[in-house]
Amino acid sequence: MKHIKALFFDVDNTLYTHRIHDFPATTRQTLNRLKENGYRIGIATSRCRYEVRNLPAFFRDFAFDAAIFDGGALIMGKEETVTSFPLLQEQVERLIRYCEQRHIPVRYSTFDNDCLTTPCPHNIRDEFFKLYLNMPVVKPYEQETVFNMLAYPQNGEQREEIIALMKDAFIVTHSSNTLEITAENVDKSKGVEAMAAHWDIPVEQIACFGDGANDVGMLQAAGIGIAMGNANPKAKAAADYVCGSIDEDGLYHFCKEMEWI
Repeated sequence: MKHIKALFFDVDNTLYTHRIHDFPATTRQTLNRLKENGYRIGIATSRCRYEVRNLPAFFRDFAFDAAIFDGGALIMGKEETVTSFPLLQEQVERLIRYCEQRHIPVRYSTFDNDCLTTPCPHNIRDEFFKLYLNMPVVKPYEQETVFNMLAYPQNGEQREEIIALMKDAFIVTHSSNTLEITAENVDKSKGVEAMAAHWDIPVEQIACFGDGANDVGMLQAAGIGIAMGNANPKAKAAADYVCGSIDEDGLYHFCKEMEWI
């Protein structure tokens, strides 16, 4: 069995359940005990920094050793930026131009903000609030550094056109009308590898937990990749193990079985 020195966790539906908008008690206990036992602990999320503001106090107060935001595009240590992999300005402008011509909502994230280029339908805004308990601001793109984008095609033809248009980027299809876009070859595994190099430990000594299609690369790259029982089938297929679901305290029981806690 690999000697694990660090663990990375996706946030939504891995650490944090939208069912109660909180971290299960066993999850809090697991993170605290892992920390006490000397493991480095990081998050790896597609959320931008703006979108973690309204997470419970436990998250804001916990002494994470690293935070990978924007699906792997922004990598931070305890306070400092370790490295980043933003989209090219031309890529951002290309996608926004296409979407605005077809009245497709597009969201972009910067270091401090979460923005929509134009007002969007209420169903998309409602979904944002349900997930993050905050809302992107409506603001035209002004050549800021962008780490992550979401496009909301209205039909299959638009979806395929966006995928072709952004062939020089990395795209995760979350649903028929939600595409997540980062720079070329940038997913969460890029962030995990960057932190492994920063810490001077092999990636093989890092365990990663996730549940989404955007966790696939991270689960494959990790020394041990663990998909939650509630995970997307793609995540389960990429993982070395599948633990119980978040509502079954799967994370706690797996860490217990591995004798990490």
